[in-house]
Amino acid sequence: MSRFASLEGRRIIVSGADSGIGLAFTQAAVEDGARVAALVREDSAALDGIVDPAYRFAADLADADETDRAIDAALARIAPSGEAPDALVVCAGVFVHKGALETGNADWQQVLSINLRGAFQMARQCARPMQAVGRGSIVLVSSQIGAVGHPRAAAYAASKAGINGLVKSMALELAPAGVRVNAVAPGPVVTPMTAEALADSERAGKLAAQIPLGRLGEPREIAAAIRFLVSDEASFVTGHVLTADGGVTAA
Repeated sequence: MSRFASLEGRRIIVSGADSGIGLAFTQAAVEDGARVAALVREDSAALDGIVDPAYRFAADLADADETDRAIDAALARIAPSGEAPDALVVCAGVFVHKGALETGNADWQQVLSINLRGAFQMARQCARPMQAVGRGSIVLVSSQIGAVGHPRAAAYAASKAGINGLVKSMALELAPAGVRVNAVAPGPVVTPMTAEALADSERAGKLAAQIPLGRLGEPREIAAAIRFLVSDEASFVTGHVLTADGGVTAA
């Protein structure tokens, strides 16, 4: 990954840090010299050798109280005594492959709780100390599906569209304090979330054929976009949803 936007010395909280895009960004940030506090569903070996166990915090983001406790613990560890993290990156998410008429209340609640409410809670908790010190960067992972919709993804599309609106509103509120808020909206990427589709060669071929660049993205490519928004290279960028989808939404 390019070294143009160094994160050396930055204190960063990352949710969903143990897989997919979150893991790719965490690896890149640590290699760059950043200190990362990782929020995960449950502690796993994926972070061994990358994030010290003392900087890992387990939480079920579907549970609002657990989410608050985990982010407070991460803040206390990485930015104690009235300090603030330099950045928050929210990658954790869940996908339920069901259309609107198939989506039950429990499905809806699960997806919106994790993808939208959880992201809001983490952003709100980190924004407070950032606002107090007058700096910081928040990046939430959205999706191209939040912009254009997708069949059999009603709850997911709603949650990611909500992320886009949240980012713009928080960016306006926090700009006077020098805190930037942005999102990255990936298209289809090779992650555990797409593993089922990619396991079927026919489905995988059809999916790739829908992408103008002719292939799925790699987690490291989305991590690079996040890294840009977190870094000082994006010091004049806020309220933006950076789409990285291989050209899908350009059609």
